[in-house]
Amino acid sequence: MRVLLIYPRYPDTFWSFKHALRFVRRKAAFPPLGLLTVAAMLPAHWEKRVRDLNVAPLSQEDLSWCDLVFISAMVVQRDSTREVLKTCQSLGKKVVAGGPYFTHLPDDLEGVDHVIAGEAEDILPEFLADFAAGRARPLYRAEGHPNLQKTPPPLWELIDFKDYRTMSVQFTRGCPFDCDFCDVVALFGRRPRFKTGSQVINELEQLYKLGWRAAVMMVDDNFIGNKRQAKELLAQMAAWQKKRRYPFSFFTQASVNLADDPELLHLMVKANFTEVFLGLETPSDSSLKECNKHQNQGRDMVEAVRVIQSFGIEVMAGFIVGFDADPPSIFKDQVSFISQAAIPTAMVGLLSLMPGTKLYERMRGQNRVLGLPSGDNAMDAKALNFIPKMGAPALLEGYKEVLRRLYEPRAYYRRSLAFLKRSGRALKRRAAPRARVSWKDMAAGVRIFWRLGFREQGRWAYWTYLLRVFLSRPGKMSMAISLAATGYHLRMVTLRFVRSATNPLEPVN
Repeated sequence: MRVLLIYPRYPDTFWSFKHALRFVRRKAAFPPLGLLTVAAMLPAHWEKRVRDLNVAPLSQEDLSWCDLVFISAMVVQRDSTREVLKTCQSLGKKVVAGGPYFTHLPDDLEGVDHVIAGEAEDILPEFLADFAAGRARPLYRAEGHPNLQKTPPPLWELIDFKDYRTMSVQFTRGCPFDCDFCDVVALFGRRPRFKTGSQVINELEQLYKLGWRAAVMMVDDNFIGNKRQAKELLAQMAAWQKKRRYPFSFFTQASVNLADDPELLHLMVKANFTEVFLGLETPSDSSLKECNKHQNQGRDMVEAVRVIQSFGIEVMAGFIVGFDADPPSIFKDQVSFISQAAIPTAMVGLLSLMPGTKLYERMRGQNRVLGLPSGDNAMDAKALNFIPKMGAPALLEGYKEVLRRLYEPRAYYRRSLAFLKRSGRALKRRAAPRARVSWKDMAAGVRIFWRLGFREQGRWAYWTYLLRVFLSRPGKMSMAISLAATGYHLRMVTLRFVRSATNPLEPVN
């Protein structure tokens, strides 16, 4: 059996990092970890190819070669998924589909022969047995959630590392919190499940032996869903990093209660975690209450961010506008909060209703749902797939003003400089040696200098920013340049949205 595993394209979003990737000559930010893991679950004697459409277009040769197509997608990849399915259908290729998109909406698209809904570890073997016997059903839905100790390491040899900026490793699935706009609990449950520490270290060792020497994202929806387990793993990661002379830097996603645990933060620093993404959502306590984000309620979130930054860890964060409880001042409040917290990478999005969430069901009961979401709540006005209390025109205009103010060059560089100053002493205490600057790094630096220093609007703000870093924190110049490159990407995608977005109250077909 020849199997082609296809990963559809992402649109140009906050998380694509498309404009920043051009500086480092990489084609995609992250590899298709789910497909690489599913590939490892398929029979060893099957021939396998992975085609990531974020790296290269789908070729006629690949489709002619294969007997069977596997496709995995999230809702944000919907348009590309439709194109792939249409092509496969025209060629008479059998398609097996899975991932969050098909788990939530197994009947949404034509051209799929078999849907694997839910996590694959327990249900995929049943499908494979039925497929071999010629009796495979259209839909296989996993019951419950599997033990992750069954999960095999990804088949990294199916991709070219040179195409990617970051590799990915998963430790946990599930989240103990139950925010009503988030589909993580619907997909993975509230009880976090874990791989063993030895499984994770084995995956890191494989990446190391294959030559990877850069960033690794721990892709858990909440890395600290169980702090005790996280601490045990971090101790093992720190020991492995020290033994291997710190080949990787790590980043992950976590809840804001990370700031309450200095021991956990120290362990993250020892393992060489440099960034963490937090779901902060909103400075409005009434809006946090509305969406059941109780872990954020009643706390000084600016101070929480500063605590994490004081350990030398950059805080990236997600924010949402459009809750019913949002006050009229929410747009100004969001900008003020993000500025005070000195969060350079602040990903602000419109509230979007995802099928399978409590919010979706509540809004449907109020007859306020307009259709399916686009999957990109930040860069697509049609992600706003419900009737907002404040009215769609007011919400969209306020949102666009937030984006204008946050990513205006001077505002972005001001936040970046404040973060660099705040994290200064902690960075000096890191056990990891400074990474050697390669000729590729220098070439990327030259491209960044040329684009931002000579061709980009806001170049004087850029030079002022670099001068201030050089005079006050010269050891952080490399980090400052990296932040500037990220800011360029964020500015490009937000500018496009601000200039093109219209009234979003149109159902997505």
